[in-house]
Amino acid sequence: MSSSRVGLRLAACLLNISEARRKYIVENIAKAALLDKNGKKHPQVSVLNIFSDQDYNRSVITIAASVDKLGSSVLAACLEAFQAIDMEVQEGIHPCLRAVDLVPIDRLSGVTVEE
Repeated sequence: MSSSRVGLRLAACLLNISEARRKYIVENIAKAALLDKNGKKHPQVSVLNIFSDQDYNRSVITIAASVDKLGSSVLAACLEAFQAIDMEVQEGIHPCLRAVDLVPIDRLSGVTVEE
């Protein structure tokens, strides 16, 4: 049975951040996406994958969530990235302008293009 038949409306964000060499920072950013304002885990949010490239000093954190929770989860991760990544000292072979470079959102299930 497809998830759209049971009413799940899911989307994912492939959050691109300008850090890969300091694993604890990448993990803290991913963790920020998982927690609500009270520090409890969102039941409708998952980090599916973290890909880090040491040479580029960039990571992609794949965050999947219900449509209702994805925005706040991605925003929490972005805020953590802005606080943790110092672009004055960031180095890598990929040109980076900011702590968070790209925030693409992909539909997974039960979500229309318009949404």
